[in-house]
Amino acid sequence: MKRRIFWNIFLSSLIAALLLGGVILFAQYRTYETLVFTQLSAECEYVKSGLLATSDESAYLSSLPARDRVTLIDADGTVLFDTSADALKLENHADRPEVVTAQVNGEGTSSRYSTTQSMKNFYYARLLPDGRVLRIATSQQSVLGMLGKLLPTMLLVLFVITVVSVLFARYAAKTIVQPINALDLENPLGNVTYDELAPLLTGMERQRREIISRMAALSEKQREFAAVTEHMREGFILLDASDRMLAINGSAASIFGADAMSVKGAHVLMLNRSVALQQALEQAKIDGAGQATLIRGANTYQVLASLVMDSQSPAGTVILILDITDRVAAEQMRREFSANVSHELKTPLTSILGYAEIMRDGVAKAEDTRRFAGKIYTEASQLMSLIEDIIRLSQLDEKTSLPEMVPVDLKAICEDVCQRLQPQAEKSGVTLNVSCENASIRGIPKILEEIVLNLVDNAIKYNTSNGSVGVTLKKVDQRVELHVSDTGIGIPEDHLSRVFERFYRVDRSRNKQIGGTGLGLSIVKHSAETLGATVQLESKVGIGTTVTVSFPALD
Repeated sequence: MKRRIFWNIFLSSLIAALLLGGVILFAQYRTYETLVFTQLSAECEYVKSGLLATSDESAYLSSLPARDRVTLIDADGTVLFDTSADALKLENHADRPEVVTAQVNGEGTSSRYSTTQSMKNFYYARLLPDGRVLRIATSQQSVLGMLGKLLPTMLLVLFVITVVSVLFARYAAKTIVQPINALDLENPLGNVTYDELAPLLTGMERQRREIISRMAALSEKQREFAAVTEHMREGFILLDASDRMLAINGSAASIFGADAMSVKGAHVLMLNRSVALQQALEQAKIDGAGQATLIRGANTYQVLASLVMDSQSPAGTVILILDITDRVAAEQMRREFSANVSHELKTPLTSILGYAEIMRDGVAKAEDTRRFAGKIYTEASQLMSLIEDIIRLSQLDEKTSLPEMVPVDLKAICEDVCQRLQPQAEKSGVTLNVSCENASIRGIPKILEEIVLNLVDNAIKYNTSNGSVGVTLKKVDQRVELHVSDTGIGIPEDHLSRVFERFYRVDRSRNKQIGGTGLGLSIVKHSAETLGATVQLESKVGIGTTVTVSFPALD
């Protein structure tokens, strides 16, 4: 600020001095020109008097002092005499401005630069009684010439002005800035300074109070934030844009075996260099959110990273660390249960099927053989279906023994499945309506067939007499959506969140009458996840159910 004030004052002073000097020089030169023409007028009057009184004009004019140039011009512009040149060699002067003006007004003046810009010729002409014109001319320094002569003096004056301007500007800037530098910003209204600064100081005081108020509110929010995060069971870490830890709660510090206070400000990878944490952060920076599974000792954690945006630019990252040890253990137990069930059921199933074959072959009594054989065979088939479903779920869970995904015509699969289930629908008194657009996706044909088969089969089984089932396939943006809806009994709202669980049945008595393994929707959900699809279910009791499976469209 001081430097800016100094330069403003210095340049203003210097420019003012230069302008003033220029104006004075111009005014003096104008006065000088007026004086020159006055002198030429007096001299012309003197020469005119002598010329009118003498009888020998040439001798008189030749006797004049050589200080100024005297020219006698005839009425037609012919030069009759000139003290500085041969009159016969001079051109006609009828067009000279001073001559023309003198012939009209009795006298005339003009000025012209000589061959150099440093000299200027001044002309004064007067009309004689006989119509001739007497002209007196003199040469004097022009403005440029005067500047050239005065240049050393002017440079000296300019140097003095510059020095004085520098000293004055430095003193003035120091004097102006000193009260401003001495301001007490903690108490703006208590300063004694320029009146012009009063609005600024008032604004500063208002801003100071607002800052104090906001800082108090911010401190309160920070205390609340710390209180909330410290009581969280989940680990919480807040990072800045450079992945440095702004905050970390006790749970997160405990998980990583660190001191929460000592690690603040450090890079998050200094806390833990696991691949899972790095993957979650990298995915969050690319997709906005990322997750990974972190294993530390006997515990398993889910790391959730979410990018925080500020005006379209990353401002930081929030990391939540959830303890999913129990959930992982339960899932593992469920997988083991499915595998154990499938293994344990195969032994009695073999016996049942063998016994049924014996009775069917006539070894047992004839009157009981067919009835028992049919019942055992039916139960065995149901057990076999259960085993197949359990095995299928295990394969989907483990994603093993799955063929490679290929482009599949989903419309053809839907129409084929509906055609196969048409007799079942007619037997149940259900109308099957199919409306499918051409749609291809990348998937596994067998799994897609199971998805459609389970959904349509459920829609028929849990429908009402004279009800209907709608199978719709259409493209929506970059997705392919399969809608299977029915007008059946519907699902109570409190059961909607659990219908995809394995072996879960809303009404066990009805399900026993209808049959099935209770794994159909679980297979649908896991099959969809395997293919990168999503499943949504909407249902109202007494109105019906709609299941929507959304697949990524094939580019």
